Parts: sequence; structure tokens; C-alpha cells
Amino acid sequence: MNDFLKNEQASLMKRVSRMERRASECDTTDLPLSEVIVDWKHFNCDLYSSDLSFDDIKEICENNSTERLDMRPYMIDNPIICFTTDKFQKVLDIFRFNQCRQLCVINPVTGRLQGVIGREDLFAYMSL
Repeated sequence: MNDFLKNEQASLMKRVSRMERRASECDTTDLPLSEVIVDWKHFNCDLYSSDLSFDDIKEICENNSTERLDMRPYMIDNPIICFTTDKFQKVLDIFRFNQCRQLCVINPVTGRLQGVIGREDLFAYMSL
């Protein structure tokens, strides 16, 4: 019995150290806000727009492959979330009461984003 407890404790310590390593690898450093703020109209265009050709977009991506785009001016500071362990009815209630379009799904152990649920995802599982 004593060996079993030692093995369980060793296994638990390994998992904790792995989680600490993952947490330290996260990009939690605060970046300075960019001075150039892109007008929201540039994000609100048709997906299949014919303004730029594929080659133009490919060239822009290759020339700016090391650049970061600061999306903080366009993001919600405190988004409404649910956890991967939440039941379907709770997720439905969150959507209804908060009138959400999308809902961030967070892993309760690591705190990382696991995915995003949209209205269409819920409708696919609801019996109408």
C-alpha cells in the first residue's frame, strides 16, 4: 500500500510540474499598445472581396511574417465564458441571458482557450 501511495504522489508531482512548465510558456507579458490603430472598417469587409488578389495577400503575409497585430483595441476586456465541464443547459442559459453571439470555452484546469461556441453550434444540437 505504501508503494502505491508513493507512485501516486510521484505521478501527481510530474503532472503538476508539467502544468507549471506550460503556464510558464504562456505569453503573459504585457505588450505596449500600438500607436497605429486601424479603422474598424478594414475588419468589416466582405470575405470574398476582390480588392486584392491572392498573390498580393501572399506577398503581404510573407513581408510581415514576423510582425504582430495588436488586437486589444478591438477586443472585449472581459468576455463571457463557459468551461469545458459545463453542462449544455448552462451554456444555453448563458447564451439566452447575456444575448451572446459567441462564447469562449475555457479549460478550467489550465485556463487556456479551448474553443469558441457560436449560435449555429447550439442550434445544431437543439431539438426545434
